[in-house]
Amino acid sequence: MIFNESKYRDKFQLPVKKELAFLEEMLRLALHSDVPLIEEICGHIRATSGKRLRPNILFLASKSVGGTSEAPMIAGMAVELIHTATLIHDDIIDGHLFRRGEETVFARWGNNVATIMGDFLYSKAFASLGEAGLHEIMEILARTTNIMSVGEMMQFQQAKNIDISEAGYMDMIYSKTASLFSASSECGAVIGSGGSPNGFRKPYASFGRNIGLAFQITDDLIDYLAIDDFIGKPTASDFSDGRVTLPFIKAFKNAPSEKKKRIREFFHYGFDRDEDWHEIISFVQSYGGVEYSFRRAKEFGKQAKASLEPIAPSLERDALCYAADYVTDRVDPLSA
Repeated sequence: MIFNESKYRDKFQLPVKKELAFLEEMLRLALHSDVPLIEEICGHIRATSGKRLRPNILFLASKSVGGTSEAPMIAGMAVELIHTATLIHDDIIDGHLFRRGEETVFARWGNNVATIMGDFLYSKAFASLGEAGLHEIMEILARTTNIMSVGEMMQFQQAKNIDISEAGYMDMIYSKTASLFSASSECGAVIGSGGSPNGFRKPYASFGRNIGLAFQITDDLIDYLAIDDFIGKPTASDFSDGRVTLPFIKAFKNAPSEKKKRIREFFHYGFDRDEDWHEIISFVQSYGGVEYSFRRAKEFGKQAKASLEPIAPSLERDALCYAADYVTDRVDPLSA
């Protein structure tokens, strides 16, 4: 069975097709500079863009509470710029040379330039929000970038901690990943209601949190499914970088002591990707790591959809539910 990604994406992209197209034009203008080096890097970033899932969610949330199509555009652009900045900085930290099959900014231009480029994108995002007078959105996203920074420090602290708990892992991935999904959804609700006090913020923030947790768990699952470049990173990257993720946490908890000893040696003293990685994959799959993680991702996807039950039915609300299905189902055929 082959996952039909375009079919899933159409269901949650079509209701905001015009907004997504306009977003691309706004990003083209934002990622432009008279400084030749910045312009060169911006061209590279534009050519290696992702799925725009976070602004997509923001646009849907805004329209589902009655917002106009124009109001959330600046916020959506800011969210995407912040997300792109985090990816650039992540690649520096992890030393990754490729993302989505292309050289990273770090690989092509080096550590210093990549660091400044990430800062450029962060500052561009907040400057755009300030110029548009979106002060409440700026406050939400400023708080979120702080949470994301804390998440990065948590990841440093937990590096090569083979005994990290599931609760610790969940706290970390909320901070690093799910917080921006939550903020994107909340920003959409705030803008869609014209900034007036409403009861929508909490359900939408909860939706984003849960879909973000599901997204990161499925992202981490792919490392143990032997599918290179499915999400723009090679398999074994998490394990070789010293990151312990949910599939491994669960398998390690279930495994007998002699198996744990063998895996500890790989983790602490290194392994050969060609010769040993298949053994690590087999370990995670045999002791329930893949099955459990997929089940947890599905649970978070269901919780995301349940968060929207207080919201009046609409095409856009349904599309948000399809987005939750996309996040979890993208790995289902692979793990079957």
